[in-house]
Amino acid sequence: MPAIVHRDGEALVPVHLAHSFLEKGAHKLGREDFGILVGRNFRVVELGAFGRSLYRSLTLNDALNKVQSTFSLYSSAERVWWMRKTKDMAFFLHTYVHETKPGSRYARHCALTLMRDMIRLAAGRNWQPSIVLTPDLNDISILREEFCEPEFRQSRYSGFSFPAALLSLPVHRHEDCRGAVSDKDAFDTATPGNDFLGSLRQVIMTLMPERQSGLEHVAQALGVHPRTLQRRLRALGQDYSELLSQIRFEKTLRLMQDSDLRIFDIALELGFQDASNFSRSFRQWTGVTPTEYRKTCQSQH
Repeated sequence: MPAIVHRDGEALVPVHLAHSFLEKGAHKLGREDFGILVGRNFRVVELGAFGRSLYRSLTLNDALNKVQSTFSLYSSAERVWWMRKTKDMAFFLHTYVHETKPGSRYARHCALTLMRDMIRLAAGRNWQPSIVLTPDLNDISILREEFCEPEFRQSRYSGFSFPAALLSLPVHRHEDCRGAVSDKDAFDTATPGNDFLGSLRQVIMTLMPERQSGLEHVAQALGVHPRTLQRRLRALGQDYSELLSQIRFEKTLRLMQDSDLRIFDIALELGFQDASNFSRSFRQWTGVTPTEYRKTCQSQH
């Protein structure tokens, strides 16, 4: 996994890396229920800005509608939605929209437990579904005990039923929900771009502080060969080195506005080896040194 995820909880991770991470964890511990184990140790509120936005919902209906409208912004490989089957029964559902790696099974189990936790925000900590859907009947032995012997049905999707009466119940806020002030900024930086270039730019920005924003590292994070990435960029009239320089410059201007950040710290955040290399590039971009630029900005305020 990219090292940045240990420091930045909002960092995006390519889905194939996340699934590979889960698969390795399951094999290392010898736990077929590893996805359940992971999901059981999380709460919705702990899922960064996305989780906190759900936690601040007025009712379960409000929260589920937020999931349905915003989840695809965080994971382009999955779909999560809810539907009312009858007057008294609704279903909360999950599926993959792209081909996934073997570790997706553990991710699917993890998703189920987190989806259950979301329903429990309104239904209470001990609530369990009466019907569980699964695309793989081999999941039954793993899910049976965790979901307290529900009725299992094979389906194209994974998910479960819940009483429609829960939709109007308020969301109970038992945990502390600090960090809400910065959630808009966190959402803006964590939301994937809606096109190839937008997504690529965000991967580059994620890997930049780790000095892994070179073509090979970025291609690996995307799960493609470097030559494939170059061909896609050429088709869009883009050059990787020029795109990297542009992203660095745009991020530099944002960071330079924070007078508490040292030039050295900004250089490291942008993936430069030292401040002198950063200053050289900055002068090429602006015609002045970082110190001169900052003094000019301060004099204008």
